[in-house]
Amino acid sequence: MSNQGDLQQWVRDQTGTAYDYNGDWLSLFDQAGVAAGDFNGRMLAWLNAQLGTSYSNINDAQNAYAISCGVTNWSSLAQIVGI
Repeated sequence: MSNQGDLQQWVRDQTGTAYDYNGDWLSLFDQAGVAAGDFNGRMLAWLNAQLGTSYSNINDAQNAYAISCGVTNWSSLAQIVGI
């Protein structure tokens, strides 16, 4: 399975959904109380909430989130259990 597929499965496990990739993530954002908006803006808000930070760049936030989970970057995130 690809990183994207693994991450999507993790999101589905959290939400109980079975939508397309974006739909599953949007459900996660809804569940977390992230305000409506475009996908990247909501992803950034969710990442910042998880980290307790205020990144303005989604790539930096994704990398920081991955590091906080014990891997070196977002692409490696699916390698760990319980992300």
